[in-house]
Amino acid sequence: MRPKSLILLALALGCGLVASIGISQVLDGSNRPAAVETAPIYVALKNVNVGDPLTEKMVALEEWPKDKVPLGAISKWEELEDRRPRSNIYQGEPLLDNKLLAKGQRSDPIQGVPAGMRLKTIQVDARKSAAGLLSPGDRVDVQIFVRANPEHGIASPFTKIFLQNIRVYAVDQTIDKSTDGEEARNVAKTVSLIVTPAQANRINLAENMGEISLIPRNPDDDAVVEDSEQGADELFGRSTTNNRENEQNAAATEEPSDGAMSGFQSLMQQALSSAAAAAASNPQPKKPQFQMKIIYPNEISTVQFSENGDPISETNTPETTLPLPVAGPFATAPAAPAPAPAPVSTDTGDASTPAGFPIDLKLSK
Repeated sequence: MRPKSLILLALALGCGLVASIGISQVLDGSNRPAAVETAPIYVALKNVNVGDPLTEKMVALEEWPKDKVPLGAISKWEELEDRRPRSNIYQGEPLLDNKLLAKGQRSDPIQGVPAGMRLKTIQVDARKSAAGLLSPGDRVDVQIFVRANPEHGIASPFTKIFLQNIRVYAVDQTIDKSTDGEEARNVAKTVSLIVTPAQANRINLAENMGEISLIPRNPDDDAVVEDSEQGADELFGRSTTNNRENEQNAAATEEPSDGAMSGFQSLMQQALSSAAAAAASNPQPKKPQFQMKIIYPNEISTVQFSENGDPISETNTPETTLPLPVAGPFATAPAAPAPAPAPVSTDTGDASTPAGFPIDLKLSK
C-alpha cells in the first residue's frame, strides 16, 4: 500500500477514536444524577422511652435532603443536651423540638392543666372510647346510661348527654413498633378530661349511677346539641334519618328532637292538616236562625236566636187562653181555673184580712 493511503487511514482511525471518546463522556455526564443539597440532622440510633434523658450514644448526625428535613428538626447537640422526650422516640426517627421537653424539665403532665380547671380520669374500653380512636386534644361529649332501679326511684332505663365539648387531655394508649415496621395499637383503658370542678363532680356521680361513654365530635364543632333525656318511649318511637349533606358538614341545621313525643306531634299535625283540607273542600252549610217560646204563668215570651245561638230579640205576649190538652198516652188533664181573687176588705178594724188572702181572719167582737 502506498504511503499516502496509510497516512489517510491513520488519520481516519484517530478521528473516529476521538469522536467515540467524546460521545461516551457526554453520555456519562447526562446519566449522572444532579447533586442534591443536604443538611445534617440528629436521628435516634435506638428507641427512647418517655422521660429518659438523651445521651450522645442514643443519637447521631445524618445527612438528609433539605427538602425532606421535617419542620423543627434539631441539628446541634446543644439543643438536645439535658432534654427528655415527651413521647416515645423510635430508631431512625428524626429528633424534633416539639417532641422534647424544655431543658431540665422532667415529664410532668399536671403542669399542662389550665388554671381553674381540673383533670378527671375515667375508665373506658373500646366500646366507650370510639374503639381507641381518641387522642389528646380531641373533643368529646360525655353520655350516661342508667338502668332501671325502682328502689332508688328510677322506674325505667334512660340515657342522657350531660357534658358537651370536653377536651381530652391524655390517653393511656401506647403504640408499639416491631422490628418489621408493623404497628400494634393497644386500646386505652383510661382517658383524662379537662373539666371544671362542678363538671368533675357530675362525672363522679355519673360513674356511680351508670355507665359513661365518650362520643367524639369534630374539633371545630362548638354547637350545643339537644341533651334531653331519652328513655324507652323515645327509643321505640318514630325512627330518624341522616342525609349526606349533614354528614359532610354542608349544612349546620340542627335535627329536631326525636322519640315518641315527636312522633305524636307529627301524627297530630297530619290529622290537623287533613281536617283543614277536608273543611276547605266540603264547606258546611250555614245554619238558619231559629226562635224559642218560653211559657211563663202569665205570659209567653218568644226569643229569636241567630245561627250561632246568640239571642237577637225577645217578644212578650200575655197569656189569655189555656193550652189545649195533649192527646195520647201522655195526655194530662186540663189545669183547673185559678180561683177568683178575694175582694179587698175595707174594714178598718183591729183584725183585718189582707187583700187577696184566701181565708178571712176577721175575728168577731
